[in-house]
Amino acid sequence: MEKIQHLLDNLKSESSGIRSQATGKLWEIWYQEAGEAAESELHRGEELISDNRLNEAEQVFVDLIRNYPAFAEAHNKLATLLFLKRQYEDSVVECEQTLKMNPHHFGAWNGMGMCLYQLARYEEAIKSFEMACRIQPYADVNRGYIGRCRGKLN
Repeated sequence: MEKIQHLLDNLKSESSGIRSQATGKLWEIWYQEAGEAAESELHRGEELISDNRLNEAEQVFVDLIRNYPAFAEAHNKLATLLFLKRQYEDSVVECEQTLKMNPHHFGAWNGMGMCLYQLARYEEAIKSFEMACRIQPYADVNRGYIGRCRGKLN
């Protein structure tokens, strides 16, 4: 946990190199959280998404969740897939699952914000993007979405 906190602290560094290294290391830790077999399946699901074989990828992630229910990244990847399929409500549920297990998952906060934006739930989306900003203050994409949401509210 101390190592993860150090990496999370590094996301706030003024140095883009330090931030980039910390981001990569956090993703690596999250992917490896449930072991080698689970990570391999996660990558297989991503490859299926890249090949636009979304239903097959969905089954991979659903199976991963069934076999490794505490694997936050499996929930996050399912959320991503559901977003791609424009199933935003279901994606929000998976983001929430991810965040219950890993409240520092900046990708899940961003993804949930993007879903809420698509659902025109702009105030909730702003809160999600703000949470992502607290974890990754230099990730300008989140600020951009906050501005878009505020524009929709005006």
